[in-house]
Amino acid sequence: MTAETPYWFKSSYSDNGGACVEAATNLVTSRGVVPIRDSKNPNGPVLTLTPGAWTGLIQFAQQAPRWLKSSYSDNGGQCVEVATNLIASRGVVSVRDSKNPNGPALSLDPDTWAGLIEFVRQATT
Repeated sequence: MTAETPYWFKSSYSDNGGACVEAATNLVTSRGVVPIRDSKNPNGPVLTLTPGAWTGLIQFAQQAPRWLKSSYSDNGGQCVEVATNLIASRGVVSVRDSKNPNGPALSLDPDTWAGLIEFVRQATT
């Protein structure tokens, strides 16, 4: 019997700050598992998940904020980050200070967010 080789791919939910996860979903059919690992340490430990646990992890990742720096932030340190991917799951747009990513985030309803964007546009023209 030949062991099937895992084909690793980087998760699209990994951010560019180095917190990257790789998965080998090709083993679901033959072994009934989804191995995952830290992409920065490919020879390190591998966590083996059931297909159901993998699905749950993906659903959790989809609900996590994906922060983007505002195009209206200047280079003088006055930076705002926004996560609009939470509108469907939570009905909010989250905003935070990019200099304090572990600090508090402000949650706005989408209409309030749209009003804030319009205000900024008018104030900068």
